[in-house]
Amino acid sequence: MAKKIWWSTWPGSLLMGLVALVLAFAGFATGLAYLIIPPIDSAGIDFEIVEPPAWLAVVYLAQALAAVVIPGLTVFWARKRWAGYVLLGLGLSSVLGIVGLVQLGVL
Repeated sequence: MAKKIWWSTWPGSLLMGLVALVLAFAGFATGLAYLIIPPIDSAGIDFEIVEPPAWLAVVYLAQALAAVVIPGLTVFWARKRWAGYVLLGLGLSSVLGIVGLVQLGVL
């Protein structure tokens, strides 16, 4: 009987999903904040603020959904012992986190 790989067990796969969720949290928070918080209006100032384009809301929605779906897929891939896809999930979560930090102005 072969020994199971540590990340293909339930605790290991959930740990991989948690790591992916932590990495993607900045992207999720930024996407959700841009969807929930209304744009700045021009009340009380002398110039008119241009509203963001409507397609940008779709991008932020996709960003928030991807930050939730990718950690779930990472758990699924870890349970199936697909190491390449687990690394892909962790990498995509890192990219989402970096995009979120760039949008927040941290990076």
